[in-house]
Amino acid sequence: MLPLFEDDPYHDLVYDPCERKPVCASLQRAPWIYQGSFSKSLSPALRLGYLVASSELIPYLTRLKQAADLHSSRISQWLVLQQLRSPRHTENMHELAAYYRIRRDAFEVSLQHHFGSLATWKKPAGGLFFWLTLNRCIDTRQLLPKALASNIAFMPGESFLPHSSEGCGQLRLNFSHATEEQADVGLKILAGLVQEHA
Repeated sequence: MLPLFEDDPYHDLVYDPCERKPVCASLQRAPWIYQGSFSKSLSPALRLGYLVASSELIPYLTRLKQAADLHSSRISQWLVLQQLRSPRHTENMHELAAYYRIRRDAFEVSLQHHFGSLATWKKPAGGLFFWLTLNRCIDTRQLLPKALASNIAFMPGESFLPHSSEGCGQLRLNFSHATEEQADVGLKILAGLVQEHA
């Protein structure tokens, strides 16, 4: 039986009430692996994550880890442990969520202004991305080079689906890095490129 692999690096970045129970938690018999990360919630430089898995997979995963690098950086592990034990950890997570909530909300205002007639989306309750579905089926992989030439990056929807045709006209946009002004200018340019490409 093929195991389910659930990658959940943004689990701790939640802005609105939502279901946070991992899919793996609902499995009765199927083998599963759940992957989390501290790089999105504590510090990108840590590059430290964790796996939780059904018991029958642990020996195999342990051998794979040992074959790859024996162990992750002990300094990084120690830093994460200190942060998780800190009385301020919960407060820090609330501050981080508040910061990204402001970014998300400002990004959506610009999306509504520039993409209101071009695409649909749902406001994400957590994470760092908006998923857009364009009103027209455009191969966003062909749109990407033009966007990059204008200093705008996105992930084509085709990259996330088993059959690229299913992702036609879909793209993932990150709202965490750009300032409010940069996001507005970037979305305006991207909307223009979408209209030219249609």
